[in-house]
Amino acid sequence: MALRLAPKNVPMQAQSSVNNPVAGSIEAALFSDSSQARVFTAEGKVMGTTARVTTVGGTAELPQALMAMLDRFNVLWSRFLEDSDISRLNASPGEAIEVDSSTRDLIAHMVQGHHATHGAFDPTLLPALMAQGYSASLVNPENVTHLPPSSRRRGAPQEIIISGTTVTLPVGTTIDSGGAGKGYAADVLAHFAMGEGALGVLVEVGGDLRVMGISPSASAWRLAIEHPYDASRRLSVVALRDGGIATSTVAKRRFEVEGNETHHIINPHTGLSTDSDVVQATVIAPSAGVAEIATKIAFVEGSLALFRYAHTHQYQAGCYTTDGNWTTTKDWPEADA
Repeated sequence: MALRLAPKNVPMQAQSSVNNPVAGSIEAALFSDSSQARVFTAEGKVMGTTARVTTVGGTAELPQALMAMLDRFNVLWSRFLEDSDISRLNASPGEAIEVDSSTRDLIAHMVQGHHATHGAFDPTLLPALMAQGYSASLVNPENVTHLPPSSRRRGAPQEIIISGTTVTLPVGTTIDSGGAGKGYAADVLAHFAMGEGALGVLVEVGGDLRVMGISPSASAWRLAIEHPYDASRRLSVVALRDGGIATSTVAKRRFEVEGNETHHIINPHTGLSTDSDVVQATVIAPSAGVAEIATKIAFVEGSLALFRYAHTHQYQAGCYTTDGNWTTTKDWPEADA
């Protein structure tokens, strides 16, 4: 994992929100000298990675309910399960397939991300990804993705049809939820938690993380970004009150194909593993789903392209490059040590 909740010894006292007197009053009540916030956590393996949930306030059962939602999303979106929505769509090109509303919304999110990044993010590269060595589940190698013979290495996301509760993939096009699904799921869970009475929530699914509301310390959420080659080292610790942060790296999920080392991030123009100046990219954006999609720009077009994109959209970005340097946008929210 590339993201961690970074601990800090902060007194459990009110640190009122300057621009929100209501939130400030809630914080004062929760974090006074005579009281302590109720913090609940849950953790588990899902979506081929580790997921963690932390809620402030709300019920003790809420984190487990959020983990159950992740399990359900995995059943719907995994390309390694033959009866998932994603697998059924891939197996039925040209047909309108009834899918769960969450699947429909995820696919709409991915198509939008494709347009927003001018094609740097492409959810239709599954055949190319498999050709680079990622055909079997890393959790259970017996689960292997199967695609129809008509599948092309790069599909046509702009031709995907979403109508009501059905989705139609054009012939030749297959999709993979991948990292976009993890980021999108983190956003959905965070909103759900706040709607169920939590005063604050952190949802991490692999390298994609979403925070909302009050943190356990009544200040901003402090999040550590790991070094791509040494999990005991930190590239940065950021302070984030509300938003998404996603980290992608080519240092992990590596394979060997015909004697060549490959990885899981595909260049849509070549159909091969990307080869840029970036080893690891982190983006901070309004949502984890948007942040995850934006990271792909760094690997397809390079670090400078990601920094330009971040500046245009008022996001923050950081890249660990092949020369061993960690560089960020000038407004990077580095936290105090």
